[in-house]
Amino acid sequence: MLKLWLSIKVFIKGMIMGAVNVFPVSSGTVSLILGVFERFVNSIKALNHKNFKFLHKGRLSEFARRTDFKFLVAIVMGLLTGMVLTAIFLKQTLKSYEVYTWSFFIGLIIASVRYVMKRIETVNAKNIVLVVMGLAVSFFLSIKSNPYSNDNFFYLFLCGIVGATGMVVPGVSGSHLMLLMGNYELIVTEAIPALTKASTFMYGTRILLPFALGSIVSIVSFSHLLSWLMRDYRDSTLSVLAGFMLGSLPVVYPWKEPTADMMDYVFHLPNWNTELLMAVVMAVLGGLTVYLLELMARHTERKQAERLQNPKPKRHGKKTQ
Repeated sequence: MLKLWLSIKVFIKGMIMGAVNVFPVSSGTVSLILGVFERFVNSIKALNHKNFKFLHKGRLSEFARRTDFKFLVAIVMGLLTGMVLTAIFLKQTLKSYEVYTWSFFIGLIIASVRYVMKRIETVNAKNIVLVVMGLAVSFFLSIKSNPYSNDNFFYLFLCGIVGATGMVVPGVSGSHLMLLMGNYELIVTEAIPALTKASTFMYGTRILLPFALGSIVSIVSFSHLLSWLMRDYRDSTLSVLAGFMLGSLPVVYPWKEPTADMMDYVFHLPNWNTELLMAVVMAVLGGLTVYLLELMARHTERKQAERLQNPKPKRHGKKTQ
């Protein structure tokens, strides 16, 4: 019964991560807050050829132990459930409250950039140049983005590779990067909700299959690449990511329309009215959401550091005569 309850707790944490992963905010940060980040990454890293040999030899219990398989299944099932339920909700909010939803995303992104930049330990000319370069490239791609989504198999596969990075990089949002690639709405508000209806299930599967394959490749391989980049080039990596995130703000800017040839956007200033006031409020709420997550993550990291510095003494039972 205890093991079942522990699995349910992991499933619920996975649901929270999945829900957050749909928004342009880092699910990696949330998994850090929930206390499952390291276990999740280590479990993924354990899916290697050495451990798959045990599966091939029929030693299922050894494979499950080495990969923390029960935990991984529970958290992945929670992730998928949270993503589906949140995507259905988001589809309705984008349809009914488009300006307010995108404004909320703006707040999420700006606060996330602040969070990533605070994690850069050394501010020097090289890192400033990397931020500016990332911003310039991302901004150019953002203002020249094609309003059409792209359902090409290989492009969806690439979106999966990019989109899954947010699960293993605290502070970076995979959904944010998908916004930059132009396929956020296709995947989140079209394909995922399509799985819930028999009439559109195959359409959703056709879109999500290459995306899921790319995500698996990304998570398994990027967990190793991330360890190397964050160990040897931490500040440089965070600088580029911060620039890319900041430069992609035009993608979520609500007051724009596609041009007649549907190959570009026309941006304009909003009118000074109640809608603009509410949009500002939603952006502030988005920023506060990330700030609260940051405070919670900092508290979690501090508690983990204290536990490492002051481990609890082992209890020894009294010897019986």
